[in-house]
Amino acid sequence: MIVNNTKEILRINEQNAKKKFGQNFITSKLILEHIISVSDLSKDDYVIEIGPGLGALTEFLAQGAKEVIAYEIDLDMVNILKENMRDYKNVHIIHKDFLKANLKEDIASFFGKVKSVKVIANIPYYITTPILFKLLNEDIVSEIYFMVQKELAVRLTSKPNCKDYNALSVIMEYKTISKIEFDVPRNFFLPVPNVDSVLLSVKQKKNNYSVNNEGKFFEFLEALFIQKRKTLVNNLSNSKYGFSKEQIKNVLTTMQIKENVRSEELDLEKIVKLYNLLMAS
Repeated sequence: MIVNNTKEILRINEQNAKKKFGQNFITSKLILEHIISVSDLSKDDYVIEIGPGLGALTEFLAQGAKEVIAYEIDLDMVNILKENMRDYKNVHIIHKDFLKANLKEDIASFFGKVKSVKVIANIPYYITTPILFKLLNEDIVSEIYFMVQKELAVRLTSKPNCKDYNALSVIMEYKTISKIEFDVPRNFFLPVPNVDSVLLSVKQKKNNYSVNNEGKFFEFLEALFIQKRKTLVNNLSNSKYGFSKEQIKNVLTTMQIKENVRSEELDLEKIVKLYNLLMAS
């Protein structure tokens, strides 16, 4: 089993984890089994993995899923991965930067016509956000299970009136049902990272909120949370939108919200209403 032989595989291949690729290999069989369990993996599932490295998680995915596409940017790891996965005909290894990959084309090429795919991965932490939002723009991706930095996961899943609640939290609430599934101790990785980790689950959902231009709504959220210590009125009046303080206060009054409210006090429903009323005014 690959997960039990991480150090030996690296030694034999004269390799070390590469910091520039954010490589931290999972070394616990129990953690991998827990990931598989939480993701409810079955032989009907088509799975995408990003950053498989030596293939510890890939081995579990190959055994539990119908087919797997594994994107690996590091050629040294690709060569090791091909050797480690030689007995699994349902694993398709792609040597490519995932952020530059055409997901639709690759899925069509290796999976054919499928209704949905799951993404299960221990991804490089430094590019978690761009990877996540690339996936959320793909309707075919139904569920995502990521090993991520705990600090980021808390921000992504934070709720109103919490110190970590921000624009990303609102976007995630708008587009997904997300939760932290379980913590992962640092010593279950090689090399041991300087941050705490969790498994984050993200499920795409149908949106019940009507906004005029989703892209502009997301830009509006950035302006809304630009400086958390300032009031909502100050943040928006100093933004590119050109709203006057009086204009913003009038909308807040219409919504029966106090004028000195801070952005982190508003839930998604109120933020959507605020956006629509301001844009209409």
